[in-house]
Amino acid sequence: MSDLQDEELQGVTRIFVNLGAESEQAKVMAAQLLKRAGQIAEERKISKVEAAETLLKQVIQARNGEESV
Repeated sequence: MSDLQDEELQGVTRIFVNLGAESEQAKVMAAQLLKRAGQIAEERKISKVEAAETLLKQVIQARNGEESV
């Protein structure tokens, strides 16, 4: 894994930990989210950052019991 990928994983892992996930589970969820963000970025021809941001917003909305639009 490159340094950038490690930094991305650590950053998203911290978000999940801050949302209440256990450390190991947060790391798994972060890896899955980043993988899906890469897939979405390719499908929609957008940046991986934009795709990850969208997915994270959906996670936060779901955690807060909000409906996603």
